[in-house]
Amino acid sequence: MDVALYADAPTLTTGFGRTTRQIGSALVDAGWRVGSFGLKARATDVRPGDEIEVWPAAEGPGEWAEQLSPFLAAFEPRLLLLNMDAFNARDCLRLAWSAGWSGPILSYVVFDGLPVVPSYLDVQRACDAVLVSSETGAQYLANEGIPVIGVAPPGVDLQKFSPGPPPQGTRGVLGLSDDAFVVGAFGTNTERKQIPRILQAVAEARRRRPDVPWAVYLHCTPSGFWPLGEVAAALGLGDVVSFPSRKGFDEHRGVPEVGTAPSASVSYVDRIRACDIVVNVPHSGDVEQVILEAQACGVPLVHTSDNGIMTEACGGAAVLVDAADVGMGRVGQAIQHVAPSALADALVQLIDHRERDRLRHAGFANASGYGWDRLRTAARDAVAAVLGAR
Repeated sequence: MDVALYADAPTLTTGFGRTTRQIGSALVDAGWRVGSFGLKARATDVRPGDEIEVWPAAEGPGEWAEQLSPFLAAFEPRLLLLNMDAFNARDCLRLAWSAGWSGPILSYVVFDGLPVVPSYLDVQRACDAVLVSSETGAQYLANEGIPVIGVAPPGVDLQKFSPGPPPQGTRGVLGLSDDAFVVGAFGTNTERKQIPRILQAVAEARRRRPDVPWAVYLHCTPSGFWPLGEVAAALGLGDVVSFPSRKGFDEHRGVPEVGTAPSASVSYVDRIRACDIVVNVPHSGDVEQVILEAQACGVPLVHTSDNGIMTEACGGAAVLVDAADVGMGRVGQAIQHVAPSALADALVQLIDHRERDRLRHAGFANASGYGWDRLRTAARDAVAAVLGAR
């Protein structure tokens, strides 16, 4: 094996799973032999004949430590390619070293906010080459004396994600009425995503504009970090909030990106298209892929303003909401908490169809500059730089 991908498995629909799939596919196309130590992957995720062989590592770090040594012995990679955020990179690389890895390391690092304390930066210094997902992140590393071999953001496939109405009946399948003004949120039910603030904002917007038939679609599990069903009920939104209807919905495996007629598995793209607005307000993050996906589908976007990587990704084509409080996260990054009242301001602003039309056009123009080719080319070039030409 030439390259071992150390990241979420390429069989998953998480952001890291998608970028891992693109990186691995690009390397295979270039003639490299590629395997994956698939974090979060189960044995049932492994499909015989896939171009990237996956070693399923579904359990947590304790199990990963035991599985890494046999993975490395079985795959015998020449290069370890990390695709993860700065926090996980430190712990996962320590596990790799403990498992006996002594070969070269290529890091494709994303930052769930900046700055980062020295011990996490030192992991990037220890790598033979570093790719980064944003110009903001590249400039930060350069200022810290860490050379960057390339800037390669995640992308969006404009053949799949494009403007247009969902098939007739899609909203009904999702538990939404056709005349509703739908606020959508697409992200895991985790602390970082801050989804309850979206629900608080809709509750306030509903009080301000009771004439508007508000509805909310949350593309996540109701129970996770937050008991979102109970939160919605406590805010008086129990009758207007919908979740994925597919039985056994799994945030890591999602639903098909594209499809045709509405069914129990309405496609991911059509779920975005069913929304009048997409709101994404993580307290920190990198190039959030839902930014590009919503914009590519022509859906107006409301987003946290971090004056950093997330703001760069929005490209001036979103309603950016400044933080009401800025704290510090576990790696030293700024934590941006937006006020629900400020989010409600943005929602009420976007009732005006002219504002939504403006954002549709601007958002699509921004997303159009984020194809996958940049990441795929950068990954091929970076591997060649470390291992030599194929």
